[in-house]
Amino acid sequence: MATVDMGSEMLDIGSAISDDNSIESYEFREYESQNPAAINNGQAIQIDIQNQDIFTQPSKSYLLVEGRLESTAAAYVAATLVTLINNAIPYMFSQIRYLANNTEIENIASPGQATTMKGMLVYGDDFAKGEGLNICWQKDSTAVAANANVGFAARRTMIITRPDPIGTFSFVIPLRHLFGFCDDYHRVVYGIKHSLLLSRQADADAIFKTNAGDGAAVVDGRITLSKLSWFMPHVIPALEYKSMLMKQIEAKVKIPVAFRAMQCDNISVPQATTFSWRLSVKSGTEKPRWILVAFQTGKTASQVQNPALFDHVQVRNIYAMLNSDRYPVVDMNLDFTAMKISRAYKALRDFKEEFCGIDGRESSCQVTPIEFVDFFPIFVLDVRRQSERLKTTTQDIQIKVNFEAAVPANTTAYAVLISDRLLKLESDGSKFNVVY
Repeated sequence: MATVDMGSEMLDIGSAISDDNSIESYEFREYESQNPAAINNGQAIQIDIQNQDIFTQPSKSYLLVEGRLESTAAAYVAATLVTLINNAIPYMFSQIRYLANNTEIENIASPGQATTMKGMLVYGDDFAKGEGLNICWQKDSTAVAANANVGFAARRTMIITRPDPIGTFSFVIPLRHLFGFCDDYHRVVYGIKHSLLLSRQADADAIFKTNAGDGAAVVDGRITLSKLSWFMPHVIPALEYKSMLMKQIEAKVKIPVAFRAMQCDNISVPQATTFSWRLSVKSGTEKPRWILVAFQTGKTASQVQNPALFDHVQVRNIYAMLNSDRYPVVDMNLDFTAMKISRAYKALRDFKEEFCGIDGRESSCQVTPIEFVDFFPIFVLDVRRQSERLKTTTQDIQIKVNFEAAVPANTTAYAVLISDRLLKLESDGSKFNVVY
């Protein structure tokens, strides 16, 4: 069987290259915010890669996030039942954006909930045992902050028990974890200014602590970041390949860039048994493929609550309306009390097979049916099969939900819309511009 040259595939910006030894150098370079103080003072954080005379590979880039979780009063000790939540780093931001040549590629609000919802569906148990903990990913096994909670205990060991000084942490967050563009588009790009914009928010949603410890409540914590850097691979092709690539650029090629973009919207849910929600995130000419929906009651702005967990709020039926077409057509007729959740769980379980192209029999799912009920009731609405009429019209997207009982107060709904997005990198003879 012939071997696949990953370097050649990476350099295939416009035509096939099949020879070996296509990469002369592949090194990560570090880029920091233009305003380092912004990582802790609540201002907008912007990291730019200005050098446009380089080949880069955004799909392999990552954020290095370092800092310390500290008490706001008496210092934490190794026995203190406090740590960061699962997938904590995205919860430190209210919005993240990726720009190329100042053109927005992807914009994700509520990135903590959005990446947790998608991650629970695509990552398996093996991920948590390996790379997962290096990005602060170790799911909770109970709803409380205690050593009996396997995920909490692992994260606490990583952040509180082992480090000296206590609370010190260092995590690497691949951009493929945050953006569909980096998850799907693996080739190098040239002549592009890259920018990340991150909006820092209050620390409470990223911290999880017990209600009591040693007879008294554990003091609230705060997060002080010491580093937020973007590491981007710089690729130097071998001479013959660079010459070939530059000729393509000089010929003013147009390169299609297709990926599955992720958007997130949230809304307060009224205390009622029915709920209708017209999504404010619009797909325009893009085609929605999946909608992930989840609910949280009283999970935010409190360090004794855990916004990496979700609540089923007694959902009975949930479906999406794209204009006048319904997905799914048949009611789910769920009953969480009676554990009649098999159709909703199957949709969750099938998502990884369809989204990642992996046979479900060969890929683990980290959410069991019981965990689906107790901790991760994420509802997957598959809207890929659309009529030709829908494919040529602007789409009005609504979520319709029926509940067994009135929804509790302080409940928020989150919807992650995954859509096909297509843009072009258009060469002007020396550099590329982004064109929709």
